Parts: sequence; structure tokens; C-alpha cells
Amino acid sequence: MTKEDFLRYLNAFNNKRYDQLVPFYAPDVDVNLPGLTLKGPQEIVRFYEDFHTYVREFVEARYLVIDSTGVAVEMYTEFECFRDYPNEKLPFKKGQVRRLLNFVHYDLENGRFKHIRVARYKQYP
Repeated sequence: MTKEDFLRYLNAFNNKRYDQLVPFYAPDVDVNLPGLTLKGPQEIVRFYEDFHTYVREFVEARYLVIDSTGVAVEMYTEFECFRDYPNEKLPFKKGQVRRLLNFVHYDLENGRFKHIRVARYKQYP
């Protein structure tokens, strides 16, 4: 995993090119979001395909460190909800905007994401 690879991944995410995300994931990848765990590339893609029909999401790497075992990033994330999201684990209401700074750690296996952990650091007003 190089910096360029990771930025390509973020670009695909921001542009909702979900099929381009799958090669970055190990077959048994898991994502631990606050209040939600996703397992496997297809579950991740299905979640975001659905979520992004309710909420516009934009991510930007503010601080990025990569080595052979993982990626650590300080990630600015912006959510803008354009219709109520019906998942009680991630409550979003129409018109709501959230701007967050998260710490995200990606464990790598054979150059692909094996475990992804997201922790909220700061919420902007």
C-alpha cells in the first residue's frame, strides 16, 4: 500500500465508485465504526450504497502514515443528510450536517485492508 494507492481508494469512495473499493479489501475484512460492524467487502459496499442514498459523505486524509503493516490517518469527514436515514445505530435526520475528525487505523494483510477501526476524535460545530 502506497500513499498514491490510499488516495485512489479515498477518491473512489468520495465518488461512489464502489466496485473500485473491493480490490482494496481482504476477503474477510471487517470495519468497526462507532456503533456498527461490517464484515466482508460485499457487506461494506451494500452498506455504503444504501447509506449514500440518504447522506452525502466526503472524506479527506489530513495526516497519513503508511508502513507494511498498516495505515493510520487523521480523517476529516463531512456528512450532509438529504433525507432521514432509518438506521437507529446511525441516526441522521434530513438537513443535518456533521463535520468530524476521526482517527482511522487500517491493518494490512498482503497489501489489502484486513481490519478498519474508526474512532471519533472531534466534532465541529
